[in-house]
Amino acid sequence: MKVSAVVVTYNRRELLEKTLAGLEAQERPLDHIVIIDNASTDDTADYLAARPFTVPHTVKRLAENTGGAGGFAAGIDLAYGLGFDAFWVMDDDSVCRPSALAPLLRDLEDAEERLGFLPSFACSLVVFQKDGSVCEMNVPETTWDWARPLALGATYPLVKSASFVSCLVTREGVHAVGLPSANFFIWYDDAEYTQRLSKFRPGIFVADSVVDHYIPQNRGVNWGDVNSSNIWKFEHGARNQIASAVAFRSPTLAASLLENMLKQWRGSGVPVRLRLRLLKSAARGLTFKVERNKPRSVR
Repeated sequence: MKVSAVVVTYNRRELLEKTLAGLEAQERPLDHIVIIDNASTDDTADYLAARPFTVPHTVKRLAENTGGAGGFAAGIDLAYGLGFDAFWVMDDDSVCRPSALAPLLRDLEDAEERLGFLPSFACSLVVFQKDGSVCEMNVPETTWDWARPLALGATYPLVKSASFVSCLVTREGVHAVGLPSANFFIWYDDAEYTQRLSKFRPGIFVADSVVDHYIPQNRGVNWGDVNSSNIWKFEHGARNQIASAVAFRSPTLAASLLENMLKQWRGSGVPVRLRLRLLKSAARGLTFKVERNKPRSVR
């Protein structure tokens, strides 16, 4: 299986250095690296132009910042067009340990033989780089029958949702469901995409594939953390989750958003005016269309 990594970066050149070093150090060598520069305004472009790579690579600089969602759509599209069999997607704050790729491929191959189908994706154990604890924002969600492979002697459960911090997506999956929703810009694009993939075929979680996530603090999305500086991210998240609920015809998905909002706002001190903004953003999701474009090479 020929694998291309897909890395999306924006104004984090120092972290990008760590990400690329981790990719080049893989015990199972990568076949290619696609790097999407989301119109960075720091020295990322100069760094990438001058950097000596040890793995074949393609750098694409976008004309404008399209967010993580647009970047991953562009990157997977590019790698798909280059003919690779799987796409190892990750943000520029993800640092893969040297043995991270090999177990993902091993268990995909095992699942194809043991389960009779190739999973649409395989995701890693993501840990907080400061202390090695599980990264709260990157915990995959299991399927209702998650233990099915375990009953057959495997070590990996089935999952229906994962983050874009080390997710190996198969070519078959992309061919079946298309690209990530580029118009989401930021937040929930990975959840929507992996849920979409899992409706084709479920993914798997591979615990001995370990990736360090370089984030300031180990905390998942919490609606009680909203303030006037970060609300724009939460607005995208609210809109995108409701849009996904509509696309999946899932009242449960919409209800879970509202339940989490109300629960986490309780005693949080988030001003009423910001809560109303978030509810309005969620309402916009009712008419916001999820983009599900095919790769250009199959359109």
